[in-house]
Amino acid sequence: MPDPMTFRVNGTEHKLEVEGSRSLLSVLRTELGLTGSKFGCGQGQCGACTVLLDDQAVRSCVTPMSAVAGRSVTTIEGLAINGKLHPVQQAFLDTQAIQCGYCTPGMIMTTYPAPAQSTPV
Repeated sequence: MPDPMTFRVNGTEHKLEVEGSRSLLSVLRTELGLTGSKFGCGQGQCGACTVLLDDQAVRSCVTPMSAVAGRSVTTIEGLAINGKLHPVQQAFLDTQAIQCGYCTPGMIMTTYPAPAQSTPV
């Protein structure tokens, strides 16, 4: 039975009714039309589906929606700002690291730097 869930994707709040056991990848691609994250192995091993969940890289194919409620997701589509690629995206382009492009979004999201964490002294 679907549950009402609120979460943010690329800075935009979404309220959806989805099964808590559904994968984040499925919801991103089907309900939200964000197809940059790809389905690869379906077991969280290959990384083609990598997104950031609260600034931490996760495999969205094995992340249940029940773990996403109230949290923030960033996809490959959310890295560019005002049409300008993020430096990591630009570096992949500049060095011709795209190959076929299927798993490139996952590689970029894994490479994307997490925000600096303050360390207590």
